[in-house]
Amino acid sequence: MGSHRASRSRRGETAPVARLARFVGTTLTDPVVFGGGADQARVALRVQTVAHGYLGVVEGYVTPDGGSVWSTLTVALPCSVPAMTIDHRSVHGLPGVPFVGGHPVWAGQPLFDEHYQVAAQDPGAVANLLTEGLCDVLLLQPVQRLSFEGSRLLVRTFDGFDATPEVVAWLNELAAAILAATPAFVTRLTAAAGPTVAPQTFPPGLYGPDDPDDFPADGTRGPGLAGRLTFVPRKRAY
Repeated sequence: MGSHRASRSRRGETAPVARLARFVGTTLTDPVVFGGGADQARVALRVQTVAHGYLGVVEGYVTPDGGSVWSTLTVALPCSVPAMTIDHRSVHGLPGVPFVGGHPVWAGQPLFDEHYQVAAQDPGAVANLLTEGLCDVLLLQPVQRLSFEGSRLLVRTFDGFDATPEVVAWLNELAAAILAATPAFVTRLTAAAGPTVAPQTFPPGLYGPDDPDDFPADGTRGPGLAGRLTFVPRKRAY
């Protein structure tokens, strides 16, 4: 999975992880919500976090029979980007894989296209998201799924990675590398303009590693920066 480094606070100490009770124990039946790979999943743990300066949440999932565990990171982005789902080819055929409802897209990099399959509703616009840098990140640190939808980024680990502090830190670092290599403000118009429009990647956000600690353990919003941001939850199947 790559190197795992513990999150550090602005004082140079390991930042405590805020664990939320909200939604824990809920069984979900929509594979899109938890990154595919299973028919159902139970939320075992929810961790508020910061990735690339943006607020996010890591969720630890387990199948109802307890046979598989994995984690997802969802990050709230400052702008919307075209919908795109990238699945690792090793899990092709599992529930929800590949993503249904998109058109196939090829990055044009043989090694990446050999390992990943991409689906998008607007292939012309999404082609601008598949930069060489993004492909390199996913080849260096493979994931089971990466998806952009509206102003959300979702990253799903392979099975076997529970939401431990080390995995949370790794997901945060991976999301930062992904966003630093992904053009923001991509639309059909910018895609049509082609290479004449210089891509601007996602800049670091305004939140620091301490800000998730503003969330009390019961899942309510605290008084700090994180508590003042409206974080709209994803649609869930209950």
